[in-house]
Amino acid sequence: MTSPPSPIYTSIAVVGLSLATLFGAFKFRHLWEHVVPLNDPRDWIIARLAPGTVAARARDKEELENLRCSLKDIQQAVEEKTAMAVAQEKELEGLLLHARRVEAELDSMRATNQALAKSATSLDAQKKHLAMELQHTKTEQQQTAQLLEVRTSELKGAEAFLTKADQLSNVEVVSLLENLNSEIMQIAASMTEELLIEEKKIDLEGKEQESDEAREAYARAEDTVGPRMAELLKSSEHHEDPILVQLAVQASMSAYTHWVISSWVFESPEDEHMLSEIYARVRETEEQAVSGRWRQLTRKHLQRMFAHNPDLSSDMLGAVANIFTTAGLKESPEMAYERIASRFAARVSVVMKLAVDLNKHIGEGITSCDLEALYIMPDVAFNPTTMEDALGASSSPETLQETILCTTDLGLVRAEKIAGSRGDWKESVLLKPKVVLYSGIAGIIGDTGSPL
Repeated sequence: MTSPPSPIYTSIAVVGLSLATLFGAFKFRHLWEHVVPLNDPRDWIIARLAPGTVAARARDKEELENLRCSLKDIQQAVEEKTAMAVAQEKELEGLLLHARRVEAELDSMRATNQALAKSATSLDAQKKHLAMELQHTKTEQQQTAQLLEVRTSELKGAEAFLTKADQLSNVEVVSLLENLNSEIMQIAASMTEELLIEEKKIDLEGKEQESDEAREAYARAEDTVGPRMAELLKSSEHHEDPILVQLAVQASMSAYTHWVISSWVFESPEDEHMLSEIYARVRETEEQAVSGRWRQLTRKHLQRMFAHNPDLSSDMLGAVANIFTTAGLKESPEMAYERIASRFAARVSVVMKLAVDLNKHIGEGITSCDLEALYIMPDVAFNPTTMEDALGASSSPETLQETILCTTDLGLVRAEKIAGSRGDWKESVLLKPKVVLYSGIAGIIGDTGSPL
């Protein structure tokens, strides 16, 4: 397609034509002024041949030459202008071509920008979509994490509830209980060596003079070591051989530590009885892992609820003071208590700590079975398969028919419910409790007759 003429080129052409027209008009006027108006051609010839015509012709020739030169100059100027116009036109065409290229590039860039804008819009949409998907994924991940946490917690709870892993072995518990028995025996021996009992004063009727405080101490001693042992303490002489007093002290401390080891919350007997009844029902109906875990959690949380640290040592010291008062110590129960406490309170606290630790180990650390401190109540028939004679009496037929006086050393029994049964347990005695038989102390008190 042919492009339209350049405006500059057109302007130059118009200027050239205008100059040529003006030059022609000027020349025509100049010639006209020198022409003599003649009505007849002959007049013109005559005029030309007239004098002075030669000079005029010379002038005309000169002027004509000048005009030719001027015209030549003008033509040259016009040619130069034309050349310049052509050059400018070429330059303009180059500029136009460049402008077209630039415009084409600009159009291309606009198209590219539009494409980029569309791409950016698409990317923005994709970004929003991905952001929504990411948020959805995060929400799902958070829900999954929460569910995982819940399931993990449930699994841990179930694992902890059903696991049979014990914190201590049965052998370790037996060793702890033997240490407790040994500590009790040593304290009882030290007490009887230090708290000497004088010979009893007997009145005319053959009875020892007794105060109201002594009678009250005797009644409490009966509750601790049983009526027969309390009567032997009261009626026997101990100033020469206090072994009976030592055995009674051991029995009272063993009875009290047995309660501490078996206690749920160290509270009132009513609370203890209720919790024991509940646990008995749980043991009967649930599997060993469940009942053991129930016991563990109940002991753990109950004792923390009632974590007031009762003074357990004080009650034990009072029980020991009642034993010495019943045996004939010539001091009031209050004075005997103060004397025993001032001398043996620290050692009794050690015994209490051992008992409390056993309570925790047996109650919270063992779930695969039930371990129970074994204390034999007074007047229970002696059974050599589950008991041991503390004084080593022979197992004669008479001995096998005896009932015990008291328990001096705690034993340990293991019970594990038979899986799938209801109320059936496999029991075994891991440590026999040591008990005192009348036949074993008959020689000490000088009685060779039949037991009480």
